[in-house]
Amino acid sequence: MQQVVPQIRLVQKILGEQKIDTGLSYRISAYCMRVEQPEGLLLYNTLTGEILLLTAEEAAGLEKIPGRVPAALTELVSRRFLVPEEADDMAVADLVRQIAERFGKKETALTAYRIFTTMECNARCFYCYERRWEKDTMTEQTALDTARYIAAHCGGKSIRLQWFGGEPLVNIKAIDIITDFLQRQGLKYRSTMTSNGYLFDRALVQRAKSLWKLKKVQITLDGTEEVYNKRKAYVDPKGSPYQRVLRNIDLLLEAGISVNVRLNMDENNERDLYELVDILAERFGKRPGFGVHLLDIRGDQDGIGSPSGVEETRRVYEEKLRSLWAYVEKRGILARVSLNRRVTVNCCRADNDSCTTVTPDGRLGRCDGCEDDGIWGSIYSEDADEEALRQWRERLPAEEACRTCVIYPQCIRLKKCMGSENCFSLARLYRENRLRRAVLAAYGDWKTAGRP
Repeated sequence: MQQVVPQIRLVQKILGEQKIDTGLSYRISAYCMRVEQPEGLLLYNTLTGEILLLTAEEAAGLEKIPGRVPAALTELVSRRFLVPEEADDMAVADLVRQIAERFGKKETALTAYRIFTTMECNARCFYCYERRWEKDTMTEQTALDTARYIAAHCGGKSIRLQWFGGEPLVNIKAIDIITDFLQRQGLKYRSTMTSNGYLFDRALVQRAKSLWKLKKVQITLDGTEEVYNKRKAYVDPKGSPYQRVLRNIDLLLEAGISVNVRLNMDENNERDLYELVDILAERFGKRPGFGVHLLDIRGDQDGIGSPSGVEETRRVYEEKLRSLWAYVEKRGILARVSLNRRVTVNCCRADNDSCTTVTPDGRLGRCDGCEDDGIWGSIYSEDADEEALRQWRERLPAEEACRTCVIYPQCIRLKKCMGSENCFSLARLYRENRLRRAVLAAYGDWKTAGRP
């Protein structure tokens, strides 16, 4: 067996090496993910962060588990891929997280900002969850005040900006003001954007690269030309929006800005997306920085993995989603996901004290999916609503199913998060797929670097 990725250093320090007891029967850890490859079997331990590559012969030895450990697999015990049959996997994962939280460095600087430059949009997507929100737009003064707040609260550290909306490019001026101020202050920053991509042009792409320090853009495509143009319903479009967005993806990639295309899937466009995947693969498949991922907007409108509907209908739908994922992977354009190399102590930005959202009027919030629920402060005040912050840190207790769920060491569910009150199969499907993509990306890097 060969080590592809080592253990997370902190986990190694906390747990140490597991000693083998020849008198015990062992089983595969609940937190061991298997990914088959032509060269052998990849094992990813979601608790320790380690990835191993087993030969076909070594992988065949796993068929004798549970039971006494074959001599060729004793290393899997020391590395915690195999654990005693009576071991409590969840208790070990909880211990690691508790120690990491207790002794981890408390972050006092705000370094990550998701900024709503506007709630206006040049498209009218029927599924938009923001369509009932107030259509505020950040003024030039608020943009300057936001930049001043960022500079005063980043602790001199590198700043991560995400431009959000609405459509953030509807208010380019706000982005210019914020980044120009930070640049003149000599602060390090980089940015990403969630956009429909329509409003870019060659000059704006160059400005985004030089002034905004834009590294990546997520752009949604709902189908091929006729389907896309109908579903996006742009306001006063010039020519074909679909063709314009594809051209802009070209411009972004040429400038060295990564593009992650999100395919929004529901019952009405599922088959059309296969044709779109072919088009994207032919046009962008060999371009560095390009990738595709999927979102089930049928579930998104009612919470991911909602229990509404007949169970069999949901099962069939999930199979369609799996099939499309497999096709994207087959065409070689599945978006890259980085492997988690830290102990998971936060669910997302909502319970991370180094992150905040900024609304168009300068309020500071926790979750970009909640308009008012989560507001904890303002760029115009040093006061913080500690109760609001506390509520967004509250977690849901683990369920019995978590004991055998491979995702558990990297999963935290918040009480205030929409759809988190139950862990549905579709949510697990997304997370498992993401883990698998991260494993494959790490394995690809290892092979490219020249494995031992």
